[in-house]
Amino acid sequence: MSVIYALSHVPPEVSAYGMAKYSRSSASMRDSLIELSQQKTEAFLSTFYFAYGHASIADLAHVPLAIEEISLLAAMEIVDEALWDGQERSTRYQDFSHGPYYRPPEAQATYDASVQTLFKLYQTLFVDAQARLSERYPQPDNLAPSAYRRTMRARAFDLARYALPLATLTSLGQVTNARVLEQQIRRLMGSELAEVRAIAAGMKEAVTQTLPFNLLQARLAHLGIPVPEPILAEMNPGPIAPTLIKYTKADPNAQAQVQKIRSLVNELFPGISGVAPAVALYPLHDALDDMLAGIFYQYSALSYGEILHRLDDLSLAVKSELLDDIFSMRGAHEAWPRNLQQRPLIFDIVVDVGAFRDLNRHRRLEKVAQGLDHRLGFDVPVEFAEFGLDLAVRSTLEPYYAHVATQPVDQRPYLLPLAHRRRVLLRMDFAEAAYLIELRSRSSGHFSYRRIAQAMWDALQRAYPTLAQHIRVTPMEVYDPFAR
Repeated sequence: MSVIYALSHVPPEVSAYGMAKYSRSSASMRDSLIELSQQKTEAFLSTFYFAYGHASIADLAHVPLAIEEISLLAAMEIVDEALWDGQERSTRYQDFSHGPYYRPPEAQATYDASVQTLFKLYQTLFVDAQARLSERYPQPDNLAPSAYRRTMRARAFDLARYALPLATLTSLGQVTNARVLEQQIRRLMGSELAEVRAIAAGMKEAVTQTLPFNLLQARLAHLGIPVPEPILAEMNPGPIAPTLIKYTKADPNAQAQVQKIRSLVNELFPGISGVAPAVALYPLHDALDDMLAGIFYQYSALSYGEILHRLDDLSLAVKSELLDDIFSMRGAHEAWPRNLQQRPLIFDIVVDVGAFRDLNRHRRLEKVAQGLDHRLGFDVPVEFAEFGLDLAVRSTLEPYYAHVATQPVDQRPYLLPLAHRRRVLLRMDFAEAAYLIELRSRSSGHFSYRRIAQAMWDALQRAYPTLAQHIRVTPMEVYDPFAR
């Protein structure tokens, strides 16, 4: 008869060791864990994980992390991990009007003035939007006053968030296994943003050198319950993952590869594509061309279609040489770049950064996001005109963008608002397309990503009508302002 039980108060690495022992011992999990110590765990992992290369052991150690007081810009890089689970402060439900912001050490007074310009617009939009929403949508009889206020407030934030600068500080919590965490930290260590590189170093230190926050100990202290020193020592065996992450460092091969790709983009794929259409669906192209386009897309400002068009002019020999150059910098133990993965459906999307952050949480698709280029401009959705807010946005952001163009290149991304347009390539299968469209088209969702979901369905309906008819899309005209 089966025996099933849960585990608690087990450090992640000890848990990983206990589960890994199933393949080498007939002992139960209970017996294995009781006899284990952190010292035995470290010795085991040093042998089997590092010396023998059994990387799957790290999949068994799940590490929760709180990453707080970071910019919205940095958070987008942290979250961009395929096997990531977590939550970030929501711009739809929290007020950021008086929040602090990230300031690069070398920033001048013009940086602060720029950020304050956006915060002022954010506050104005929120107050005006809340008043006009309440006028248009009076409180229904079946909705409690407190619920009505929360709903109108959230809908007002849907509009106001367009003005938030990407320098705005946010916080997030994540849970990953140790292998994903190692990959994530290595990726972040190679970021172009100094803030992100510092966060990566802090994440490594938090799990390998610093004692974790012990909730049980904190609760006992709060209740005034004394705990003897030997028990305290047992409750605090040390850092949460002292072994599995300790050798993580930036990958010089990956950094050299990025520089090579950038130089090829400057040579072969210069220029910038316009915004329209906001969503374009491409059938699965020639495998080699699609892989090359995926490599160059991230560091280009061209659309996927424009890159494919320019690749058509290159011979097979030239394309092979390009791949040879890029793969020559691949490390001995490095996987293929994730933007080489293919799916049957390829969407090239231009979307405001606020909606991109929502779509960025989808895991069963491959995302290749281009850099934040101020030349793509900003979105002013039709909802702003409906509430008479479009003039305030345009009159502020048009001269503001001209000012941003004069700022240092490395500071410009922080000064862009969530209204800023970003180009992203999404590759997915039909099941994920259906999930994304059904979830993101709901009336309770933000109008920006609802519009993207609708456009994706429209494109699928034209290209694959037999399959698209089974997707339960919620049309844009179906709208309940009180649904959350």
